[in-house]
Amino acid sequence: MGGTSGAAGGGAPGGGGGGGMGGMGDMIGKMMNNPKAMEAFQKAQSNPKVMAAIQDVTQNGMSAMSKYQDDPEILAIIEELKGLF
Repeated sequence: MGGTSGAAGGGAPGGGGGGGMGGMGDMIGKMMNNPKAMEAFQKAQSNPKVMAAIQDVTQNGMSAMSKYQDDPEILAIIEELKGLF
């Protein structure tokens, strides 16, 4: 539980997904060149469950996908964004 657990870990708990999101910055940069991926990401932003899954895959690589293979909602969006990870 506690105070300082290292440099990694993202932004403030419950925050709006601000600056320290690591690979998310790279992913967003790539999305700017891919309108289809941008549309999928915009859909994902309105769903906290999907955003958590995207963050998980961004931080832990495609091996994290196995957690979401039975969730069609998450899987569909991650599949569209797969090239960005």
